[in-house]
Amino acid sequence: MLQTRCWATAAAAVVVSVGWVGVSAAATLNVPGDFATIQACIDAAVSGVDECVVAPGSYHETINFLGKAITVGSSGGADLTTIDATGIGGSVVTCSRGEGADTVLNGFTITGGMGTDAGGYTLGGGMYNDHSSPTVTNCTFTGNVASVTGGGMYNNSSSPTVTNCTFSRNEASHGGGAMYTDGLSSPTILGCIFIENAARWGGGIEVSGTSVVVISSSFNANRAASSGGAIYMRGASNVSVSNSAFNGNEAGEGGAVGSCGRSLTLENCTFAGNGADYNGGAVSSWMTRETIATGCTFSGNTAAGSGGGMYSMTYGATVDNCIFWANTAVRGKQIYDDLPAVTSTVAYTDVQGGWLGTGNISTDPMFVRNPSDGGNGWGDDPATPDVDEGASDDYGDLRVRGGSPCIDAGDPGFVAQPGETDIEGHARVLCGLVDMGAYEFGIGDYDCDQTVDLADFSSWQACMTGPSTADTAAPHAPGCEAFDFDGDEDVDLLDFGGFQRIVGP
Repeated sequence: MLQTRCWATAAAAVVVSVGWVGVSAAATLNVPGDFATIQACIDAAVSGVDECVVAPGSYHETINFLGKAITVGSSGGADLTTIDATGIGGSVVTCSRGEGADTVLNGFTITGGMGTDAGGYTLGGGMYNDHSSPTVTNCTFTGNVASVTGGGMYNNSSSPTVTNCTFSRNEASHGGGAMYTDGLSSPTILGCIFIENAARWGGGIEVSGTSVVVISSSFNANRAASSGGAIYMRGASNVSVSNSAFNGNEAGEGGAVGSCGRSLTLENCTFAGNGADYNGGAVSSWMTRETIATGCTFSGNTAAGSGGGMYSMTYGATVDNCIFWANTAVRGKQIYDDLPAVTSTVAYTDVQGGWLGTGNISTDPMFVRNPSDGGNGWGDDPATPDVDEGASDDYGDLRVRGGSPCIDAGDPGFVAQPGETDIEGHARVLCGLVDMGAYEFGIGDYDCDQTVDLADFSSWQACMTGPSTADTAAPHAPGCEAFDFDGDEDVDLLDFGGFQRIVGP
């Protein structure tokens, strides 16, 4: 049951100020008020003490944190504050002296980078991280280029935490148009947007022998000439992606995700309008020992070869609580196993055309709105560069409507992990059993009759003032989680607008 009123209490504390000998007082250093350039501010800042605050404007320079544990942040945000390295050369931002999480870059547009020279080729156009793990928040990486890898960001034995950032129109000739990671790296990517990045492998991200965690992010219209329009993984890579959307990405193999690594896990994700010239319209898993898809929805993806939704070779995939509908390919429109010895294990999943396995169905999932390419194919046609065919692309609304056969049809033994949500941030299980697909039906539907109406509203006040006791009368009622529209684990007036928008007569 959702705790609807959480109040933190703490004993009052008396704080006594003591003057410590040898400890510098923290200073806020202003750019351009105190220093003409951002780098000059970094040079003067005391590690672990000072902060550089940058006023809105465009700063024509590159910066290096020099191993300092400082925050360099803008006062006006990325829309108003740009670090532009056009014509300078090198990476726009460099962390290569063991920087850790207390080295923070916050609120900039990073552009014009050409990458750090590495013996005649360049790496990390926007940001170069070498044996460093900084914190990067609220930044936009756009228009950066690397001659080999990491157009937007390069990570070598580095584990940055990248939060609420946008990577757009970055390019790399080899891998990782937006981001490349190798060595002993394990970056975490949270709430980020990857759009229109391009590379040969991994138009959005290439992962080479490392671990990457992606949470609540979106990948739209990224391109890879070879494999992995949004993400490509190779070697001993382990990639986990949850609560994320992949729309309109394209590649030769694996329109959204191309995997030739060790382990790929996809949880509560959607794939719509992705395309491959060969196999795996959404996902191509080739020689990957473990490919797991749980609570995902695949629709409107296309492959010119096999597996419009998912393609597996050498090892099969494990699929649970998913939906594969209206994907197209020459062979295996929804899921395709390439070798006779390969058999994917699919259970409690809606597969158009059917698939043998426990709890599987083959019935229209009843999406709120089906994906549509507008009749002229997904994305733009390179043969007609003056025509914007992509303007007609509609990636649909892959939530299901009341009466969908996917509601409460998932694995009856499924137990959500603490804090696990669907792709919208709502409780992963409502109305007793988990649903198939990335979205959990039931938000606002307190009485679980698959209709949100005034009968549900009668329970609103109880959930506003404390945990409801209605569960004893309706054993399968979802409890107050049904009214937590914003997913903050508190039912309050902020949720009321969401209820009003969907309540029926």
